[in-house]
Amino acid sequence: MLRRIGLIVGTLAALLSVACGRQVTPNPIGLGPGGSPPGFVTVFFNVEAAFNFSTYQYHAVFNTTGDGRTPSTDTFQTNWDGYSYTLVALGTAGVSSAEAVALYHNPQNEHQPPVWFPIHTTPQTFFFNLDANGTGTELSTRTARQVLNYNPVPTPTPSAGPPHIWTFNAFVTQGNASSQWTFVDSMGAGGPVDPQFVSPRLDMTTCFDNTYYPGPYMPTDPASQITSIEIANNPSVNPCTGSDVKTLLESDGLSPQTRIAK
Repeated sequence: MLRRIGLIVGTLAALLSVACGRQVTPNPIGLGPGGSPPGFVTVFFNVEAAFNFSTYQYHAVFNTTGDGRTPSTDTFQTNWDGYSYTLVALGTAGVSSAEAVALYHNPQNEHQPPVWFPIHTTPQTFFFNLDANGTGTELSTRTARQVLNYNPVPTPTPSAGPPHIWTFNAFVTQGNASSQWTFVDSMGAGGPVDPQFVSPRLDMTTCFDNTYYPGPYMPTDPASQITSIEIANNPSVNPCTGSDVKTLLESDGLSPQTRIAK
């Protein structure tokens, strides 16, 4: 499986590329050392072959309730627990786009797929790059944290846990009506079925830039095979700074060559 392995020699510029986490490739110009501007979260979604938006949709789903549960493909058993928002890349009439969507759960029918509520964004609050690596196999979204505070329910419901602790999963689904989810791949070892992925807990009050790899499942179509998900968070309070580089270099115990390969 394709893996994003850095091949940069151990120069100072390469060391700066690991600021705020152990990312694999340097950040694009303008994103800063955390891989995202202050107050934003950036997701890099990688697949084995070029994206096929006529057939698939590509989702990064976040659970922002704080209950620590991972969005899974076992939706009937879990009642869609953990589905708070999706950052989805999709195609319509040959045009590719991405959007941030709030997912509303019907309390009268917990087995029903959540209703999509596309969130109004601007180029200043949501940015989509269809070809982030120049080969057609990586896309990225950069989302202002304020966008993911949208609540479609007239009466806001209390958080189930610490609201700054998020979990996530990534999915490739068949492209169809927005209320339907036919899973083709996920971060789990079983892809669309068990065993499921267990998300790390993401502390959104901290600066991090980490890459996560899926299990060994390989769909028949490489365009639907997730190879990695990179999530970069830069909080608006205590944002990432150059000091994060020094902290990382002194604390991870790795040689410069090993660290770059990470």
